[in-house]
Amino acid sequence: MFVLMSCSKDIDPDPDPGPDPHVVPDPPPHGSVAERTVLIYMGGDNDLDTKGLTAKDLDEMKEAIKTMDANLYSHNNLLIFYDQYSETLRPRLYRLIKKGEVIPSETDPDKKELVIVTEEELIYEYPQEITFTKPAILKEVMDMAFDEFPAKSYGFVYWSHGEGWLPVKSQNMAIRSLSPLRWMGLDKNNKSDSFKSEISELADVLKLAPKRFDFILFDACFMLSLESSYELRDCADFIISSPTETPGPGAPYTEVVPMMFASSQAAIKMAEAYFKYYNDKYNPNVKTTNSNWTGGVSLGVLDCAKLTKLADVTKANLSTSSNLNTLLNEIFDYDKRNYYSHVGYYDMVQLMEKVLKPTGVDEWKNAFNEALPYWKTTPKNYSSSYGMFSMEGTNGVSHYIPSGESTATRDADYRNTAWYKDAGLSQLGW
Repeated sequence: MFVLMSCSKDIDPDPDPGPDPHVVPDPPPHGSVAERTVLIYMGGDNDLDTKGLTAKDLDEMKEAIKTMDANLYSHNNLLIFYDQYSETLRPRLYRLIKKGEVIPSETDPDKKELVIVTEEELIYEYPQEITFTKPAILKEVMDMAFDEFPAKSYGFVYWSHGEGWLPVKSQNMAIRSLSPLRWMGLDKNNKSDSFKSEISELADVLKLAPKRFDFILFDACFMLSLESSYELRDCADFIISSPTETPGPGAPYTEVVPMMFASSQAAIKMAEAYFKYYNDKYNPNVKTTNSNWTGGVSLGVLDCAKLTKLADVTKANLSTSSNLNTLLNEIFDYDKRNYYSHVGYYDMVQLMEKVLKPTGVDEWKNAFNEALPYWKTTPKNYSSSYGMFSMEGTNGVSHYIPSGESTATRDADYRNTAWYKDAGLSQLGW
């Protein structure tokens, strides 16, 4: 018995050696159902591209795929639509994939090592210039992306300029009447004209995705505005963005991309990675630049499922009047730009503390905290026209306050928003 047992031990099979270190894992096959497909919609047909910011972020995305865990890589897709500022290079949709080559080791010629690079697997290239901000283009790109690479869940990143509530040219009455409100994206189309995407139109298209998005990351300025997020509440579970100007280099995609494919709490983990990167580099005493961003960041995550309750609680607890001059002067404004480009993005919590009935403030704050599961800011943030400014007392989500100067245009349009109606803001005399 003893001999047999000893022999049987000797013939036990070797443990599983694991994946071959010299083989690059395959991505999900075309048409197969992945765990998650994420589409990054890079609207770079503007000054962001000419400043080299798109190229930098694309390099970060490629590095993230190159170093991604094999199991994570083989079950998920990262797709990129890229419209750049170029007279010759056309907009294209592609998937980032790994490619490898086995070569002799530099330190030991008898050993082999695997060199991995990230390549662009082309899905479609437009034969002509397009305007990426048009809803029809976004729908076309989504259809191509998600038909070819279906998944159990989806994520969406909108990379471009952003303006949460009003157009940049809001001080020009003639132009304002022609410009859409609550816009996202800025397409120069290689001309002097600018083409923007209305938030409600964006919402209409995003609702057509095969499934509600797990998250929408707006890598763009001023997009954590309550009005814009409320328009998009039926498009995604979570919205990630900033209430103020975002860092010029954008999201640190080397750190953020792997979090996009987390099996749970992807939005929170993405926000944590985004904030940590800039918080670690934060130094208000050093001049910030796009190549060395030390000017901090603010970032929040809104839970879209909680926004309807927030509207109901707001409507139930509003007072019947408000002094606009007092509000405009006393509420923190995330918008530090000069007069011509200034819009005004006011801190929502500070605003509600002024316009709610005292008996309803606690109930409202509870609803707000449920709707904002993540919010972090460095002590100061940076504005391109103002410089460093304190974020003391801020709470992460912006809200519009009527100026009373444009009742025939701006304020009238505001009354047509879903948030204005559902939150009962007419009670304030707005």
